[in-house]
Amino acid sequence: MSDFLWSLVLRQSDAGSRQWLEGAAPRPGIPLSIIALRAAFAGAGRRLRGIQLSLAAEEPRLVRDLGIVDPDDWGLDRLARAALLLRALETVPSERHVALVREVYLKGDEREQAAVLRSLSLLPDPGRFLEIGTDGCRTNVRDVFEAIACENPYPAAHFPEPAFNQLVLKAYFIGVPVLRILGLDRRKTPELRRMAADYASERRAAGRSVPADIDLVMG
Repeated sequence: MSDFLWSLVLRQSDAGSRQWLEGAAPRPGIPLSIIALRAAFAGAGRRLRGIQLSLAAEEPRLVRDLGIVDPDDWGLDRLARAALLLRALETVPSERHVALVREVYLKGDEREQAAVLRSLSLLPDPGRFLEIGTDGCRTNVRDVFEAIACENPYPAAHFPEPAFNQLVLKAYFIGVPVLRILGLDRRKTPELRRMAADYASERRAAGRSVPADIDLVMG
C-alpha cells in the first residue's frame, strides 16, 4: 500500500513538488525526526493543496479498494499526507506507531488533523488508532468531524457501539447528512433508533425542525 500510494503521489506531482517530496520522505534505516515529519506534513498542504487527482485506467478502482471512497475529495495533499504517514510508520517499531500518529494529529492544524483521520483505515492494524478516531468526533470543527464521519470506512469497522451512536447523533447536531456515514445500515441498533427518536422528540417539543434524514436511522 505504501509503495502504491507513494508512486501515485509522485506521478501526480510537478517536478518541483516531486523533488521536495523525495527529500522530505522518511527513509528506512534513518532515525525518524518527528519535527521533520511534521514539517513535511505541513509542507504537503502548502505545496499540493487544490491539486486534483488525475487517475488513469485501473487506478480509481485500486485506490477505492484501499478504502479511499472518494479520491477526488481527498485531493493530492491529503493523499500525500497519508503516504508520508505510512512511510514514517515503516521507519519505527510497531510499538511507537500509535504515539507517532497521535502526535502528528494533536499538533497539526485542522486540515492536518482531517488528513490523519481520513488515513486511519490505511494504517497497519488500524484498530489501534481508535482513540484518535473517536477524538475526531468530539470536535465542533465541521471539516475535522467530516473527515472521520463521512465517506470514511473507519468508524463502521472499528468504533464500539456507544462511540458509533454518538457519531451519528453528532452528525445531526452539526447538520451533516447521515447518508454520508458509511456502514450506517449495518450498524443500526435498537439503542441507536431510540436515541434518534428521543432526539426528534426533543426537537419537536422545542419547536425546532427535525432533520429530514432522521428516518434513515429510525426506519
